[in-house]
Amino acid sequence: MSQQPRNKLFEGLREGDLKGCVDSIFTVDQYTSKMGNDRDCAVLRFRVNDKFPAIDMMEFLERGYGFILDSDISSGEERDSKYSVFVEMERTKKLPSQIRTILDGLTKLTGNDEWKFRFYKDSMSRDFTEDGITESVPLTPEDYDMKLNENRNQEVNTFFSEGGVEVSVDESMTVTFKKPFFDRLKLQLECIGQYDKIMEDLKGPYQIDETSTSEIFYLTKYLGNYDINKIGGKFVIRKNNEAALVNFNKG
Repeated sequence: MSQQPRNKLFEGLREGDLKGCVDSIFTVDQYTSKMGNDRDCAVLRFRVNDKFPAIDMMEFLERGYGFILDSDISSGEERDSKYSVFVEMERTKKLPSQIRTILDGLTKLTGNDEWKFRFYKDSMSRDFTEDGITESVPLTPEDYDMKLNENRNQEVNTFFSEGGVEVSVDESMTVTFKKPFFDRLKLQLECIGQYDKIMEDLKGPYQIDETSTSEIFYLTKYLGNYDINKIGGKFVIRKNNEAALVNFNKG
């Protein structure tokens, strides 16, 4: 007896063709949008084991769902030899059900039926449900602004918790520090992230001139137990495996 063909999802790709190729954990809003402003577009990121399955998955998503604004893959093989598939969608209250629709299709392709997600910079994943997305992911531009501000303040306060200073950050990423018996200090924050990644992207020489050394000494005395260097005109403030890249606020 001849074997019946598997269900054809679109030309060239059939049910089960991506089995074992796609991680069951995806992220939401961990990466920035290429199509528009992050407050208007949500970005999903899936991990795929190889380049050609990633291309197949990208094409399946782009052709199969009219509400997807764009689908793309990472420009090259990543450090663990995997590829990322990015999916951009409009940030609306329909997002949870639209993600459900995408996952229903991917379940047929991959065999995965227990999807998990992480929002933004969360280290812990949670089981996918529409209610879970609604609780975790901002579904309007206004909610995104509020959520981002909350997360930014929490991230900055956690990082700068060593020196007993009062910390606040505004929408322009100006961080203001208050400490008894010191003048108010303002730093312009570029990013907080993995130390190795920040150092990999940072250009310029270490600056050890008298002015730079004096600035580093002042920051160390003000902020507390951090490893601080000035590189290419910017200050790298290190805390274990994390770092903040800052400069003095000119305002």
